[in-house]
Amino acid sequence: MTAQMIEEAREGLRQFPPALAQEFEAAVEAVLPILEPDELDQWLRDGLDIARHSLRSWEASSEYFRASGPVLEQITYDQMREWCAVGIDLMETSPALSGALFRASPAVLPHLSVSQANDWSAQGKSLYKGTWKSGSLSAQYFDVSPQILPHLPLSQMRLLVDLIDSLASHSYELASACLGMAPGVLSQLDRADRAPFLEFGGIVAHTAWVDARVYFERGPGALRQVSEDQRPRYLSLAGQVAMQVGRLGHPYFIEAAQAISEVDKDIHEGLLELAEQLAQHSGDAAMEFIKSSPRVAQRLGIDDIARWQEFGLQILQQSRDGGEAFFRLESARGEEVMEALSSRVDLDRVSELIRMYCKALTGVDVGVKASEELTAKGVGWVDESSPTTEGTTIYLPENVERYPTKEENFSVYKVFATHQAGRLEFGSFEYQSELAPDLFPAAQNGSSNGHGNGVVPGVVEGEEEQIHTDMELFFDRFDDRRLAHDLFTIVEDTRIDTIVKREYAGVRRAFSRLQQAAIDRRRPVEDMPARQAMVENLLRASLDEIGRIRWPNELAEEMRTPLRILNRIRSEGATVQDSAAATALLYEWLSQIPNVELDSEDWSDFEQEMSADPDGGEDSDMMPGSGSSGLEESFMPFMPGSEEQPYDSPDPVDFRGDFKPELVQLLMKLKGETGTGDAPPIPLTKEQLQELLEKSVEISINELMDMDLAESSGMFLDNLLKEVNQIQGERQEGQQAMGDDSTGADDGEELPVEAASFYYDEWDFRAADYKPRWCRVQEQRGESGTSNYYTETLHEHTQLVQETRKQFEMLRPEMFRKMKRLTDGEDYDLDAVIEWYTEKIAGATSETKLFYRRNKVDRDVAVAFLLDVSASTDEEIQKHHEQRQDDQFDDDPRKYLSWWAQRRAEAARHPGKRIIDLEKEATVLLIEALETIGDKYGVYGFSGYGRDNVEFFVYKDMDEPFGDRIKERIDKIAPVRSTRMGPAIRHCIWKLQNTDAKVKILMLLSDGRPQDHGYGRDRTEKEYAIHDTKMALTEARREGMVPFALTVDRAGHDYLKQMCQDMAYEVVADIESLPRRLPALYRRLTG
Repeated sequence: MTAQMIEEAREGLRQFPPALAQEFEAAVEAVLPILEPDELDQWLRDGLDIARHSLRSWEASSEYFRASGPVLEQITYDQMREWCAVGIDLMETSPALSGALFRASPAVLPHLSVSQANDWSAQGKSLYKGTWKSGSLSAQYFDVSPQILPHLPLSQMRLLVDLIDSLASHSYELASACLGMAPGVLSQLDRADRAPFLEFGGIVAHTAWVDARVYFERGPGALRQVSEDQRPRYLSLAGQVAMQVGRLGHPYFIEAAQAISEVDKDIHEGLLELAEQLAQHSGDAAMEFIKSSPRVAQRLGIDDIARWQEFGLQILQQSRDGGEAFFRLESARGEEVMEALSSRVDLDRVSELIRMYCKALTGVDVGVKASEELTAKGVGWVDESSPTTEGTTIYLPENVERYPTKEENFSVYKVFATHQAGRLEFGSFEYQSELAPDLFPAAQNGSSNGHGNGVVPGVVEGEEEQIHTDMELFFDRFDDRRLAHDLFTIVEDTRIDTIVKREYAGVRRAFSRLQQAAIDRRRPVEDMPARQAMVENLLRASLDEIGRIRWPNELAEEMRTPLRILNRIRSEGATVQDSAAATALLYEWLSQIPNVELDSEDWSDFEQEMSADPDGGEDSDMMPGSGSSGLEESFMPFMPGSEEQPYDSPDPVDFRGDFKPELVQLLMKLKGETGTGDAPPIPLTKEQLQELLEKSVEISINELMDMDLAESSGMFLDNLLKEVNQIQGERQEGQQAMGDDSTGADDGEELPVEAASFYYDEWDFRAADYKPRWCRVQEQRGESGTSNYYTETLHEHTQLVQETRKQFEMLRPEMFRKMKRLTDGEDYDLDAVIEWYTEKIAGATSETKLFYRRNKVDRDVAVAFLLDVSASTDEEIQKHHEQRQDDQFDDDPRKYLSWWAQRRAEAARHPGKRIIDLEKEATVLLIEALETIGDKYGVYGFSGYGRDNVEFFVYKDMDEPFGDRIKERIDKIAPVRSTRMGPAIRHCIWKLQNTDAKVKILMLLSDGRPQDHGYGRDRTEKEYAIHDTKMALTEARREGMVPFALTVDRAGHDYLKQMCQDMAYEVVADIESLPRRLPALYRRLTG
C-alpha cells in the first residue's frame, strides 16, 4: 500500500521539472521511518497539491519536501499539518513566499512554536505589495528570520517589520540592505535595548529615511556610550526629539551619545531626566543640553547642573531661540549662570587681575598666560597643568578647581603666581658664577669633585662666555646633574617661599594651606632608598614641615647637618648665590650616602628642635668633611647586602611648578638679555645644543617628540630660534612705537611677528544675547611694500592735498572753553550776576566771581579708521564719463577682432581704478591732514573667512609714529576675503579704549553690507550680520565714542538705515569723490 502511494506520487510529479522529483525521493527516504501510512498518504497529497497550485508553485513544493524531514524531527505530524496549512495559505498570495517560508522553517522552529507560525507568516506577508521588489523583500524576511529570532522574540519582530516596511515606501534597496544588516545589528545590542533601538529606528525611517542605513551601521556603537541601564531611556528621548526636529534627529542621536560618553556614567540618569524636561518644550534644546554636558560637567556637579538647567528652561519658555542658544553655550547668560554656580576659576577671566597683581609685586609688566601656550612652543616645557615662567611671562594652568568656593580657588592662583613672581623678583635666574655667596663665605659655588675652582675641564677659557650659561657651568661641576638640580630646586624654592611669606603677609595663610596639602600627598619615605629618602626629607623641610620628616632613629644625627644647611637659606638677605653654595654643600654631603634600601624598623618623626636656628652654628660645621668623614660607615649596618639603586627625583610640589633655571638662562642669552642688563644675542649651533640636550636634566626630548636625538635637537633649536625671533620682533615694534629710528626703513625688512589672537562675543538677535568668545580676531601687522605709492598719490592730488591741509589747519583755533565764575574776565557771566543780585536783595552774603573768560584749549581727538579690505573691493569702478570716440565699434564685423585687440591693449596700458585704490588714496590724504593738526589716529583693515579667522591688519597703530614704515604698509593694502564687521569693530573699540583722548571717533569705510561664512543661518541670510554690526556700533557709542559708517555702496541706504539707526552714516554715491569726501567728513565730525 505504501509503495503504491509513493509510486502514484512519482507518476504525478513527472509533469514537473526533474529537480522536484529528486527532492521528493530524498524526502520520502527521510519521512518513511516517521510517518504512519495514512499520515504518509496525506503528506504526499499535500505536496502534490502545492505543486499543482500554479505555474511556478512546484518550487514551493520542492522546498516543502526538502524541509519535511528536518521539521518532523522537531514537531509531531499534527503540528506539521498546521505548519503546512500556513504555507499553503501563503500560496494564495505568492508561491515564492510560500517557498521561502518552507525553506526557513527548519531553522525557525527552535525559536517559534507552531501556534506562532501564523503571526510569523503574516509579518512577512505584510511586506508584500504585489510587485516583484516587494516579493523579494518579503522572501528576504523569511530567509533572515533564523538569524533574527535568536535575538528578537516574534512579538518584537513586528517593530523591525514596520521599520522595513516604512523604508520600502521610499527605497526597496535601502529596506533590503537594512533587513540584511538586522541580525548583525541586533547581536551587538543588549536584550533590553533591542526593542527601543527598533522603535527609534522606526522614527528615523519616518522622519529621515535616508539616515536609516547609517543608523544601523553606527547606532549600536553610539548607544554603547550611554550608561547600560539608561540606554532605553536615551532611545526614548531621541525618538521624542526626532519627532520634533525631523531630519536632525539622527545626527542629534549620534552627537549627543558621543557627548554623554565623556561624562561620568553616574550622572547619566540625572542628565537624561533634565533633558526630558527640556524636550517637552524643545527637542533641539534637549539634545544641545546633552551635547554641552561635558563642558558643563567639568565645572558643575549634577545638583548645580540642575540649577543651571532650571535657569535655561525659564529662558526657553520665554524665547525658544534664546533657550536653545543658552544650552548650546552660545549665550552670555548661560556662561554667566555657570560662572556663578561653579567654584572653578578660569585663567582667562582673572589673567588681567593676576597680571596687575604680579606687576605690583615685581615692578615689571610681566605677562600672564596659560601654561599650554608655553608647552605648545616646544622649547622645553611639557606640563600644561603646572605653573612656571621662562623669565619674562608667568604661565599658569587654564583653570583651578580644588576647593568648593571661588575665593579659595582664586587663592590657589594667587599662590601659583606669587611663587613665580618671586622667582623673577628675587633673582632665581640671576646666578652668576663669578659672584661669591654671602651666607656661606667658606663654601665654593661648586662641588669638590676635583673641580672646586670653578673651571670646567675640556672648555677653553673664555670660550664658555660665549656658548655656556652660568647655570650650565654650575651644574657641570657635579657628577650627578640630576641630584644637583633637585637640591638646587629645593633650596631655591625654600628661599623664595621664605621671602614671599616674609614680604607679603596677605598670602601666608594660602601658602600654608597649599604647603600642608602638598605634604599630605607625599609618598612614604620608608619605601625609598637612603639618598632619595634624605632628598625627600629636605623637600618636606622646605615646606616648613620638620615634624613630617621620617628617618631612622639610629641615623638621626646624620640628618642634622643637611637640615642646618637648608635652614640657613631662610636667613634674611639670602640670594641665589647662597642657594648655589648651599646646593654644593648638600651635594657633597648626600653624594656620600649610598642609594640603597635601609634595613631599619625604627622610623619616627624627626624632632623639631633638631632643625637649628637659621643664623646659628658655625660654617665649619656645615662644610663637607666636618661631619661626614664616617658618613658611609654610619649607614653600613643598615644596608647589609643591598645593591645601589638608580636615583629618582622626588615628586614635584605642584604649587611651585616647573623650575628650569638652566633653560631660562639659555633663552635669556639667546635673546641678548642677562641678569645684569642687555647683551648681544649669543649664537648657538645645533651641535652645541645637542650637547646641552644630552646632559641637561631640564629638557626631556622623549617627552617632546618621538625621534632620534639629532633630529630632536634640530627641531628643538628651530623652536628656540623662533621664540627668540618673536621676542626680538616684538621688541623692534616697541622701539618703533617709541620713535626709535634705529629700526627704521634703512634696516631692511621688518621681522615677522606672529598674529596675536583676541576673542570677542557676537550678538545673536534671535536669542537676544551674546555668543560668548565666539569670534577670534587675528591681529597682524600689514605687509610692507615701498613708499613710492604714498609719494605718487600726493603728487597726483597736489591741489587737493593743499586744500585739505588749509582746511584742517583752520580747526586749531576753533576749540575754546568758556570758564565761568571768575573774579576777572572778558565780560560778565549773566547767570552769576543774576544769582548775586538775588542773594543781595535777600540779604545773603554772595560771591563776587561775576566774570567769564574763553580759554583756548588743545584738540584732544583720537580716531580709528577701519577699512573694509574684502574681496569685493577688488572690483573696478564703472566709468560714468563718455567713452572716447576711438572706443566705439562701428558695427563692421570685419573690423571686430582688430578693434577688440586694440581696446584690450589700451585697457592694459591704462587699467581702471578699483574700490581699494580709492580707499588707499583717501587714506593717504587723510593721514596728511591729520598730521597737520596732530590728532591721534590709527589705520586698520579687516577681512577673513569664518568666525575663527577674522583678519585685522594694522597699517598704523594708535601710538605708532608716522614714518616710512607706515607709507610702505599703505602701499600693500589689498583685497582679501569676506566682511565680518562686528568683531573688527569691537577690536577697534578696544584700541580706542586704550587710547587717552577726550573725543574718540570710530570711522568705518566699506563697500557693502556685512557678510561672511557662518555669519547667519546660511549664506543668504542678511539680518544676523546687520544686527551684530549694529550692536557693535552701539557698544562703541556706549563707551562714549562716536561711530560713523561710510559706504561706497549705492544701495547702502537699504541696510545702513537699520544698522546705524540714529548714528551718523553717509553713502558716497560718486565713488570717485571718496578721496575728497573723506577728509571733509572727518573735519565735519571733529570741527
